[in-house]
Amino acid sequence: MFNTNAIHNLPNILIAVLAAVTAFLIATGCTQLTTGLLECSQSWISPTYTAAIVAVLGASKTLINVVRDGFGGLIKPQPPVEK
Repeated sequence: MFNTNAIHNLPNILIAVLAAVTAFLIATGCTQLTTGLLECSQSWISPTYTAAIVAVLGASKTLINVVRDGFGGLIKPQPPVEK
């Protein structure tokens, strides 16, 4: 049997972090080059600060889960949904 809670949490964290980083950089003035890279010389915030802010936000979601359920709660199987 698969541990769907662990499988669910890891991609959830990665998706949120990657999407937030990209969206925030573009919102602060970065532009996407034809190569797909982001060019941030016109951004009003350093990409270093952006990455740190997004990392803190992403970590906060995991920290909330750890405080609520402990580290084991990140990977333990969830009980079945009651009908």
